[in-house]
Amino acid sequence: MSFSRDRIRPQHGVYALGTLCFGLGIAHLLTDGEGVGTGLETFVICAISLVVVVTGYELPDRPISRAGRWRAVRIAVTVAGSFGLLALAIWAIWYLEGDPTEFGFLVAFAVTLGAAVGARGGLYAVEADERLDEARDLSKLLTINQRVLRHNLRNDLSVVLGNLDNIERRARDPETMEDVRVARTHLQTLLETTDRTREIVSIWNTERRETFDLRPLLREKIAAVGESHPDVSIAERFDGDCRVESHAALPMAVEEALRNAAEHSPPGEAVTVSLDTTETGAAVVEVSDAGTGVPKFDADAIGSTKETPLVHTQGLGLWIIYWTVEMSGGTFELLENEPTGTTVRLVLPTAPAR
Repeated sequence: MSFSRDRIRPQHGVYALGTLCFGLGIAHLLTDGEGVGTGLETFVICAISLVVVVTGYELPDRPISRAGRWRAVRIAVTVAGSFGLLALAIWAIWYLEGDPTEFGFLVAFAVTLGAAVGARGGLYAVEADERLDEARDLSKLLTINQRVLRHNLRNDLSVVLGNLDNIERRARDPETMEDVRVARTHLQTLLETTDRTREIVSIWNTERRETFDLRPLLREKIAAVGESHPDVSIAERFDGDCRVESHAALPMAVEEALRNAAEHSPPGEAVTVSLDTTETGAAVVEVSDAGTGVPKFDADAIGSTKETPLVHTQGLGLWIIYWTVEMSGGTFELLENEPTGTTVRLVLPTAPAR
């Protein structure tokens, strides 16, 4: 009776290997005599065989391709065979030296140990290789996406906005004017989103670091944000004067944190910017507002290792800060400000002394 390829699955190969190892253990028990020592040796072989069988049971649930699972099976068989050959070589040396004992246990133990090592190690190795291939493909896709956003999409949006300008100049109907206004708002938001996405990709693709003097950098960005948000007061609390070695996008990240705080602070409430150092000498920049806080889905997206839906410009601004700090070797946190609001905390490594 022939079996189709679909009925013979990778885990069946691992099961067969584990069964073979278990059989070697039983054969050792039956052929090498009785005794506590032989029983313990058989127990060790059978216990290791169980590891192989459990690996086969886990194999279908691992996030790897079918071809990758078969590759893991081949690795397990190859390693088991290699360990068996090594055992034969060791036994041959013992034989030549006049002590050809423990042949059965030596071979059975070596093959079983090799099967367990090959099954587990092969599984992890194949999974790591496939994740690496996915990362490379994702990097290519990200590069293509960046080019599309930088050229095609942005150019098309500019053309549409230009045509809306023409419609707005000719229109007299209030309803038409309102439709144009709504369309313009959404298109400008989309255009801003493409720019933010492009900036994030640029940060991620660049490893260049620069040295920044934080005190003048913060004051420069405070002045810039103050000009665009004249109704928001920004208080300074600088307890240190730090020079940091950071990603080149640090000025943009600092300005992003300040603008985000200014845009979400209620009238009459001040944004507070502080600069300090930790006990280990790292620089700490905190930007605090008294707004309603960062939306939960934004905070979850930043703090989670899993993919989380994130489609609006505020969230993308947080990612600009996150990736800048991450690429700088620092840490980024979103903290609750008392009694209300959010504190954006950046911890950055200081620059080496001159």
